[in-house]
Amino acid sequence: MNNYIACACLLLVAVSAAQAASVATPVCGGSTSSKNINLVNPGQPPRVCEYQIKAYSKLVCQLRIDFAMTLAQPTLETQPGSGLTYAECTRDSFEVNGLKLCGSEIWQHIYVPFNATDGESAVDLTVSLANRAGSTGLPTPFWDMTVTQLECPQGASVRDLVDVETRASTIKDGFFVAPPGCLQYFPQAKGVVKSFNYNEGAGIYPSRMNYAICFRRTETTSALTIRAYHFNVGAQESSSTLMTDNSCYSSDSTSDLDADFLMVPQATLEDSHKHATYFCGSIQKDVVISTNNPGPLLVLFNSDDVYRQSEAGFAFTYTVD
Repeated sequence: MNNYIACACLLLVAVSAAQAASVATPVCGGSTSSKNINLVNPGQPPRVCEYQIKAYSKLVCQLRIDFAMTLAQPTLETQPGSGLTYAECTRDSFEVNGLKLCGSEIWQHIYVPFNATDGESAVDLTVSLANRAGSTGLPTPFWDMTVTQLECPQGASVRDLVDVETRASTIKDGFFVAPPGCLQYFPQAKGVVKSFNYNEGAGIYPSRMNYAICFRRTETTSALTIRAYHFNVGAQESSSTLMTDNSCYSSDSTSDLDADFLMVPQATLEDSHKHATYFCGSIQKDVVISTNNPGPLLVLFNSDDVYRQSEAGFAFTYTVD
């Protein structure tokens, strides 16, 4: 496991040191157009801390945000009428591009589209905090974010084909640029993936999530192998074992957001050689899943708007062969 953690740390260092550019450190309410940015909470943070990231160049196509944070955990809210509950970041939150996260994170990352060539000039990041005056049980807010503005050579698939002054000979970001539509992207051949607010298995992942976790495919890639060492994803029926397909996402469903699952296209379970696509439930031991699907190399995670008592999330190591 330590080898995988070391790989993740090396990736973060590589992103942070990209092109050896100086690192900007704006304060709450500040803005910057630097390529490499570090956002750290002040000693006495305001209730709302906003940062504005302006385009470093017209070739900027994405932001990669690597972050550690400690914010209040999601609260369980009750749906009017049904009495069902869902997990939502109602006290503290980190928001960007419509995504809202909270809880505890130890060096997660996300990608944010930033199409500077199409006139998009800035991306806003906001940390909102609950009133801590006289309150108990709320953690001391902490965040440490490394924001990297990634540039795409003219003609790359993740940016528009427009006439701009090209600096392709100096662009070194290609390895880190994610395929379109990926909230998370892991370009190295092995590493660790965790759900948001995993918190070493003691957290709750937010409700109403639906996102792609992508991996780098090369011309010689033959398989993606996942070894899940923690998996606790709500199922449509009570379960203490790993469940698949219709137990996770019914073919009779009329909604895309009525189940929690990890989707692995054309997957095979190593132990049983069973084929499956949707995975949910819980595991008592490591489970190995492999896939050799053509096209983009990815898995999808979906969480519905109903909280069940088994929604701590997932953690797995991966290897791209």
